[in-house]
Amino acid sequence: MKKSVKEVNKYKKKTLFRLIIKILIIVIICLFVISAGLWYRSHYVFAEKPAIYLYPTEDSIIDVHLDVNGRITKDIPAYGKDGWEVFATKEGIIDGEYDYLFYEARLNKLDLPEEGWIVEYNEFSNWFDINLNKLGLNEKESYQFKEYWLERLSKSNYYEIKLLSKEYLDENMALNINPEPDTIIRLEFYFKPLKEFKKINEPTIVTPIRQGFTVVEWGGILRG
Repeated sequence: MKKSVKEVNKYKKKTLFRLIIKILIIVIICLFVISAGLWYRSHYVFAEKPAIYLYPTEDSIIDVHLDVNGRITKDIPAYGKDGWEVFATKEGIIDGEYDYLFYEARLNKLDLPEEGWIVEYNEFSNWFDINLNKLGLNEKESYQFKEYWLERLSKSNYYEIKLLSKEYLDENMALNINPEPDTIIRLEFYFKPLKEFKKINEPTIVTPIRQGFTVVEWGGILRG
């Protein structure tokens, strides 16, 4: 039986109402997920892409254990129950395929030094070229650092850059290695975008000297 115009219009209104309700539910869910994500990011500290390079004086089996005040969220290769046990060559190749051990972690606290740098966004590449070398990274390590962070750091007028202290790292991201390295270089940066320039005192850089079994680590924390 053919429906009347009134019945058709009534059906269309019901269909439109159901569609609006579905859209509203989807929007509410999306807003909840976004707000929950923002809350999560604002209440925790995330150490992004710490990369650990191993340069033993002879090809060796090396145990690497992390003591994190929080939890490890990503790892390559797989971080076992007792950490990593890997074979590293004196050229720095790990298990025949990796340049470095990779992990990310959610940390429970963040303590920042007062000193740091304010860098214009357009000067990032030059700033890294100059300072990563001064801070102890070699050409390959600097290239891989820049490859990740120049893409990760979104456009902003300026960035505040700070280096986390050895005391903070020992307390919250302790790195235990056997056999014990002769030289350890750990550069964990803090990045914060700024709309306007502000003046802060810059730290004095003392370039480390690589001697014997050397371990290098770089990573960063990005705050909005």
